[in-house]
Amino acid sequence: MKYNSCGDVIARGELGARCALLSARLESPIYRPDLIFKIEQGGWPGDWEGRTVLALTALARVTRREPSYLDEIVSSLPSHFNEKGYLGPVYENKLNEQQFSGHGWLLRGLCEYYLYRKYDFVLPLIDGIVRGLFLPALGKYEKYPLTERSGGNMSGSTLSADGDWIISTDTGCAYIPLDGLTQAYSVLTEYMPDEKRDRAFSSLLDEMITAFIRIPFVEIKMQTHATLTGLRGVLRRYGQTSDENLLYEAKRIFNLYELYGMTKTYANKNWFDRPEWTEPCAIIDSYMVCSQLFASTDDPHYAELSQLILYNGVFHAQRNNGGFGCDTCADNGVLKMHCYEAYWCCTMRGGEGLAAAAAYAATDTGVIVNPISVITKVNGKTLKITSDYPHGKNIKICFEGGGRLYLFAPSWTRGVRSEYISGCDEHYVYIDAPDGKEFTVIYNGGLWDDGSRVYDGPLMLASNTPVKLNDCLDVKKENGKYAFKDKELKTLDKTYLSSEAEIAGEELYIDLI
Repeated sequence: MKYNSCGDVIARGELGARCALLSARLESPIYRPDLIFKIEQGGWPGDWEGRTVLALTALARVTRREPSYLDEIVSSLPSHFNEKGYLGPVYENKLNEQQFSGHGWLLRGLCEYYLYRKYDFVLPLIDGIVRGLFLPALGKYEKYPLTERSGGNMSGSTLSADGDWIISTDTGCAYIPLDGLTQAYSVLTEYMPDEKRDRAFSSLLDEMITAFIRIPFVEIKMQTHATLTGLRGVLRRYGQTSDENLLYEAKRIFNLYELYGMTKTYANKNWFDRPEWTEPCAIIDSYMVCSQLFASTDDPHYAELSQLILYNGVFHAQRNNGGFGCDTCADNGVLKMHCYEAYWCCTMRGGEGLAAAAAYAATDTGVIVNPISVITKVNGKTLKITSDYPHGKNIKICFEGGGRLYLFAPSWTRGVRSEYISGCDEHYVYIDAPDGKEFTVIYNGGLWDDGSRVYDGPLMLASNTPVKLNDCLDVKKENGKYAFKDKELKTLDKTYLSSEAEIAGEELYIDLI
C-alpha cells in the first residue's frame, strides 16, 4: 500500500482547523525572514530554518493556502551559507552531530519545497549541502561514539569532542539526517543525477544505516526522537532498495520503542528509559513510522496504534495558540504539562505531523485507515470524506467514479452500517461506493479498557481527580460527554486546544481502573 503525497490531499474539518491555527502561529515574527536566520543560538545550525521550511511547505500543500514568507525564507538561504555551502561554522577534522541534525531538517525542508515549487535554484542548494557537509563523513559513522550521556535539556546542547565527533546530549542525533539524506538521494538522483556523487552518496547511506541498526538503543539511552527520525530514513531506503532486511530492522527497532520509549498516553520518553518529558517531535515521528509500517506490512497492529498515537499523543500536544508543547511522561498515571510550547522545534515539527494525518487517512488504493475529513485520491479519482470521527458516528463519503473502498475496522469497532456495504473480513469493511453520490456510513466505536485506562474508540479518557472504576461499563456517555457518577471525564485530544483557562497546573489522571 502507498499513501498519497501531501499535494494530493486537502485537510478539512477539525484537522483542517488545526492546520490553520498552526499556520498562523508559524507566521509569527520568530519564523519570518528577518529573524529566522538570527534567532538560532542553541548550536543547531539549519534546524530552525529547516523545520520551518518543512512545516510551511507541508501545511501549504494540505491546506492550499499560500504561506506569507516561505518563498522569501528559501530564496534568502544562499546568502547565509558558508564557503562550503551550508549553515554554521566549518569544522576542521571534526563532525558536529548537532550541525548534522539541523541540516537533516534543512534537507527535508528543501526537498519538500522543491517538490512543491519545482524551482530550479533549489536543487544546487540540496546538492551543495550533501557534498559540502555530509559526503566528507563517509567512513566516520562506523566510529560514532555509542556512549550513555548525562545532562541535556529540552533543546539539547553539545558536549566535548569524542574521536571524530563533537557529540550532543541528544544522544544519537547524528542519525536524524537519515531522513533528510534519503529523501535528498531520491530527489537528486531523479532531477539532478551525477554518477560519481550518487555512488558516494549511496555508500554513505548504507554506512549510516548499517551503523544505526547496530546501536544498543536502550542500553545507551538513545534519544527517541533521533531513533524514530532515523527509522524514517531506514524505511525510505527500504522503498529505494526493496531490501527486506531493512523492513525487518525497522519493525524490530520500533518494537523496542513501543516497549521502552513509549508512554502510557502513546507519547514518548525523551530518552529510552529516561521518562523526563515528552517531545512532540518524536511523537509525530512515531505516528509517521507506525503509519508507514502499516503501509509496508498490512499489519493491523500498526493501523490501530497509529490512531492511538495521533489522538492521544499528537493532538494532545497541540496548544491553543496552534503550537506544540511538552508534557510529563505519566509513568505514575498522572499527566501534566511540562512546557507550554517548544517553539524552537516541536511547533515547526507539528506542520508535517498534521499534514501526515491528512495524507495517511487513506491509501491510494482505497483503504480508509482513519476516516477523518479529507479530500484525497484513490486510483487517481477524488475521494471526499466528511466526518465527525472519532467523537461521532457519521462518516459521509463521496467517491468520484465510484468503486470498492476498504474501511479499516479497529478492534474497538462495535458495528458499521451503510446500504453500500458488500462484505467484510476480520479487519476491513468492504464498501462499493456509487459514482459521485454522497452517502453515509454509521460507525459505532464503543467504550473499552486495557485493564488500567478507559477509551472510547481511539480516545483515551482522563479525569481531573482520581477515580476508581470497576471497568469501562461504569462510564456514562451522553451527548458527547463522559462521566463517572458525578465526575466529568474528558478525552486527551482536545485538552489544551479548547482550553480557555490556565492549564499549566492541570493534572489529568489516566489510570481509571
